[in-house]
Amino acid sequence: MFLSGFIFLQLLHKPNFLYVQILFIFLTIIQIYLLIDYLNKINRKLAMFFESVRTEDYNIIYRNIGNEGDFDELNFQLDHLSRHFKDVIKKREEQDLYFKAVIEHVGVGVFAFDSRRLIRFINSEALRIFGLSRLKNLFALDFTHKNLSEFFLKLTPGQQQLLELKNGNEMLQLAAKVNKYKIAGEELNLVSLQNIKPELDLKETETWQKMIRILTHEIMNSVSPITSLADSLSALVKKNQEPDEKMRAKLDKGLTTIKNRGEGMMEFVRKYRNLAILPLPQITEISLTDLMNELVILFEEAFEKEKINFEWEIQPSDLKINADREQIEQVLINLIKNSIWAVMQVEAKQITVKAFYTANKRIQIEIKDSGMGLSDDLLDKIFIPFFTTRSDGSGIGLSLSRQIMLMHGGSISAHSDDGQGAMFVLIFGNARN
Repeated sequence: MFLSGFIFLQLLHKPNFLYVQILFIFLTIIQIYLLIDYLNKINRKLAMFFESVRTEDYNIIYRNIGNEGDFDELNFQLDHLSRHFKDVIKKREEQDLYFKAVIEHVGVGVFAFDSRRLIRFINSEALRIFGLSRLKNLFALDFTHKNLSEFFLKLTPGQQQLLELKNGNEMLQLAAKVNKYKIAGEELNLVSLQNIKPELDLKETETWQKMIRILTHEIMNSVSPITSLADSLSALVKKNQEPDEKMRAKLDKGLTTIKNRGEGMMEFVRKYRNLAILPLPQITEISLTDLMNELVILFEEAFEKEKINFEWEIQPSDLKINADREQIEQVLINLIKNSIWAVMQVEAKQITVKAFYTANKRIQIEIKDSGMGLSDDLLDKIFIPFFTTRSDGSGIGLSLSRQIMLMHGGSISAHSDDGQGAMFVLIFGNARN
């Protein structure tokens, strides 16, 4: 093009070369057209490549399109990128198939729904739980299970809730959890449903067996001496038809003992009844700092009397929980009382209470003492109703505390190294963000 233009300019002022000038004009036009076509071939290849990326179709081989030797490097790079993207998609599809196989294999129901309540994914176990063959919309659950969609919509991320669901003749007890995540800017809710009824039935059976053993032990301990004493008094009356003062005194003492043991059994049954009919918690917002200030006043005299160093720390200072104030206060009172009793046997009497957020934004309260600690054997028994290591204990404080924490969606656990003190940990499921 440069050479043609240069020659045309040299011939421009020479009238005898008119036809040659016209020839070079047409030659320049043809060269411009061929240049534009050359550039457009590159553009078409790039456009074809970008279209294949958009549609994820990487079956085009660019070196087979045309015979342009000048495009060898471009064709090579485009083919190389196509193979790379094809391999990436293949690996992604293999990974998707793997995760889908894993989700289908586990015995946990899993499904995801979007902001429009459309089901984006559901595994066969979740369909089995719902008694359905397919599910496209969350609200379709309400046709077979009343208000079930509302239950899932109200689930709080990171908090586990219990769901009872009837599937045919089978009653399922499900632990439901939800997590929120985003894909391509769209928020999805991933729900897991685990049937915990077999585990609950097993634990319930074990609990009842332990309860029956304890009740049998307590009742036998009370009934045996009463029966023996009653037999002795009956034999005494038969032997002496006309009671004298000495006999009357024995009868009075024996009957008083029977009365006291009867009242003891009634008190035992009353405590059992209180444990069995705990009222539902009345949830309010509680400032842990205010609650601890009240507990310090309540135990101030005991701390001074026993020379106990009591420390507490709330982080942050405005930390609050949603709970029944009276019930949670009773839990803390039970645990602090146990700590006071535990440090009575040591010289360095220290009780520490701490409250803070855990890494997963739940609220944790720790009550730690410097007592003798608990053995592994005792750690397995202390939450059993009526089990106690104290001569004056009722054995219902810790079991009652566990029941209260479970009703609040939380948990209580004990940790100890024998001879190095004990720590009780309360974890609340209703953490504030």
